[in-house]
Amino acid sequence: MKGAAEANQGVLELKARLLGFFAVVAAFATVLTLGGGTAHATVPCSVPSLSYPTIQSAVSDNNCDPIDVAAGGYVENVTIGRTLILNGQQAGNPAPGRVGAESIVQGANPIGANPVITINAGSVRIDGFTLKNAITTGAAIGIAVKTAGTGAVITNNIIDGVNTLDTGGNGTAQAIYLENGPDNVQILANDLKNIHSNRSAKGVHIGDASSTNSSTGVLIEGNWIENVTSDTRGAYGVSINNGNGSTVNSGLVIRNNTITNLIGGANVVVGGWVHAVGLETDTPGVLVTDNSISILVSPPFMGFSTAVAVWFEANPSFYTGKVNQNNFNVTNAAYGIAVQNALVMPIVAPSVDGTCNWWGDPNGPGPVGPSLFGAQVSYNVDFIPWLIAPAPVGACVGGASAPAKVTGGGQIPGDDPIFSPLGALLSVPALIPSLADPNAQATFGFVAKCCPATGNLEYYDHQADVRIKAQSVEGPVIRSPGDSCPTTFGSKHATIGGTATVIRSTGTATEDFTVEVDDCGEPGTADTFGIKTDTYSNGWPMPSTLTGGNIQIKN
Repeated sequence: MKGAAEANQGVLELKARLLGFFAVVAAFATVLTLGGGTAHATVPCSVPSLSYPTIQSAVSDNNCDPIDVAAGGYVENVTIGRTLILNGQQAGNPAPGRVGAESIVQGANPIGANPVITINAGSVRIDGFTLKNAITTGAAIGIAVKTAGTGAVITNNIIDGVNTLDTGGNGTAQAIYLENGPDNVQILANDLKNIHSNRSAKGVHIGDASSTNSSTGVLIEGNWIENVTSDTRGAYGVSINNGNGSTVNSGLVIRNNTITNLIGGANVVVGGWVHAVGLETDTPGVLVTDNSISILVSPPFMGFSTAVAVWFEANPSFYTGKVNQNNFNVTNAAYGIAVQNALVMPIVAPSVDGTCNWWGDPNGPGPVGPSLFGAQVSYNVDFIPWLIAPAPVGACVGGASAPAKVTGGGQIPGDDPIFSPLGALLSVPALIPSLADPNAQATFGFVAKCCPATGNLEYYDHQADVRIKAQSVEGPVIRSPGDSCPTTFGSKHATIGGTATVIRSTGTATEDFTVEVDDCGEPGTADTFGIKTDTYSNGWPMPSTLTGGNIQIKN
């Protein structure tokens, strides 16, 4: 009996081992078959190391992902032909203003158009490097994204010193180059600087003019683009000319970038130019928002300024674009927004939405607009209302005020808040939750009338120790319905702005302010209020519902 029991025990152990073996095989097979039978197990790899002395050696090993590149210098050109993550020492840290040790890659081949990094596969991520590329003949390129590079993410990189000595037709430079139609590429939080060539030089270029394959869904956000110089042609912060008007490049978003110090060349035949954002092909629905653009230097050509912050050319869908909440600090020698065919007179087409931008002057743009000092604007641009102070604080009320009256406080319907001759709020104020403590309350009262624009405002956040008293009031600008109560019949939204004294126990300052309010009908329990100054905000960007009081908007 003992022998039989031992035999049975051996059989059970053998079955258990076989089951375990098959489970491992099944699990391993699952890993191998993920993604349609092409996936394989990968492991992190470090550069430099005994196995991977160069970046390219790790990229060429299909088992390496992610690849972590230590701080130090690397002289090589890297070509990526598979999906992977390539991390530099500063991966995860936004490039603008960054300090610390860097993984610095210098292009190794100065002859011909040899990018420092070429992306030729989908969903590649390049994060946290410093790249340099000095070329003697041909185009200079920092990162090239080929057609197959759809879904690439280029983030947190410093691309510094991309330049070429070539004075011929190939002598161009671009820090990041999307070639012949990659889609859904994200270019985020990079610092692109010191880009120089004889012909056109560009921070980001989405090409090419001869392409038949559009680039769609491209996002360019949070980058610094600075010191871009062309000796004889154009200098660009962001350029797109994919298809030269024949391809449909939808979904382009250019947001929250700083573009500064672009210098275009002098050429007696074709002229030089500067386009901080050059939309030189069909870009339906393009969104250009929250960018700060300054120092555009280019000689005039045939009597027209050639320096433009946002330029539309060969762009049949230009009027579907939205160019809003940008700061055009470019002086009246340059355009803030211009449409190529509408420089001299309007064209038969709708206008691009160019509202709510800062034109460098509280009185808006010129010469089509009313200002003598603001940046220029061409025909076929809707620029009213404009910001009366720089974004993000300036109120979008410029040029749009109409007879109206907006009040808020603890008043009964039809009565204004009561202020003393010195501007102190005397009536019972309205209440919203405090910024510093939602259980505490901030108080306010205001009145704004037009026309002419007059009014007053007092706001006090006891918990945060902030008191705001208006020095001047502009607006109001009113629209229907209210933002927070769009289904309420008769609801309205109003914007007012101006300058105010901001008082804290630590000091007093004069700042710009914007107030956004909703009148959602009586008894006022659904009304909302939000305020923002240069150094303080509450109920922003989503205004807070009143916990007491009332907003009245009448026009």
